[in-house]
Amino acid sequence: MNEKKNEPKTPVSSYPKGVRIFAIAGVVLLVLLYIATLIAALTTSPTSGGLFKACLGASILIPIMLWLYIRFAKLLGGKRDK
Repeated sequence: MNEKKNEPKTPVSSYPKGVRIFAIAGVVLLVLLYIATLIAALTTSPTSGGLFKACLGASILIPIMLWLYIRFAKLLGGKRDK
């Protein structure tokens, strides 16, 4: 009698909440880096060349670091009971 039919189930993520928050923060950081790269490319300041190189380097390193963090967090975190 008290059974609820056709109730949508919430999806269960295989990643812990901390890892998901870290990934979202990484995406936001990458978007900000792309905006800074665009601004550095359009300006004629003497420091814009260095800023452009730093932003491009970080655009490569940040996804790699995020992938490594998420990979190790999942490996070291163990399996959760379902």
